[in-house]
Amino acid sequence: MPKNKIVVKPKDCDTDNPDDLLSPCFQINSNVELKDIPTTGEEYLLKVIKERENYSQVTKCDKDYSKFAKNQSCFVNELPLAKVPDNLKPTIEWQNIQVADFSDVRLYISRLLANKSHWPNCIKVVEIDQDNLIGWRKFFEINEPTLSCVLGLRYTLLDRALEVLTDIIDDVEPGKTIDYKTGQWIYAFLACTRQPLLSDTTSILRNLARKCAEIRSHLNPEAENIKEAVAPLNIFICLVSRYFRQYDLAD
Repeated sequence: MPKNKIVVKPKDCDTDNPDDLLSPCFQINSNVELKDIPTTGEEYLLKVIKERENYSQVTKCDKDYSKFAKNQSCFVNELPLAKVPDNLKPTIEWQNIQVADFSDVRLYISRLLANKSHWPNCIKVVEIDQDNLIGWRKFFEINEPTLSCVLGLRYTLLDRALEVLTDIIDDVEPGKTIDYKTGQWIYAFLACTRQPLLSDTTSILRNLARKCAEIRSHLNPEAENIKEAVAPLNIFICLVSRYFRQYDLAD
């Protein structure tokens, strides 16, 4: 094989997760040298890879804003996740399994969205006022959280639905957990959340994770059904932090 030919290794590329940008899809020949001015495809890729290593995944300005505090009218403090005993936190292996399963679901949905001819015949367009909270609650009560039902909603309503569901679980009493049907609805809308995330969508997801963490913090670690009670909370925190890359919220 010629030295300057790019070797494509599909098996190294995570094709099951279209949102994953970190899995290497190209392997650079070990004989390729780093040059200031690339002359081949491999040299160019090597230069890009080396340049990327000099930058962090998330960058922020280190400017001292304290001197502007006197002109600030409103301050917003980032709230941390509620603390919880270690025995209620999931293992990293468990979280990896949840992310992998969730990725499979999203891959299936993305293929459906790409080819509407494969959509179930039972899909019906759902009309609902996005500001009608009573209407949303009734919608969640009388309908089953099926894919055909979620696909019947306009894309612009998906974020609003997830926001309403976050408000609904705000009513969970201390020591209780999310009921099964509400958990199914949340999972369904997470599976249909589009990427890249909009800023409003990111805010809704982070609020969901924080609320789940707060509910989890009030659970009794010694309760008989603690594993069943904490599971949906851990799943949603895991998906928001690990899949949607809000890593500061991860367990």
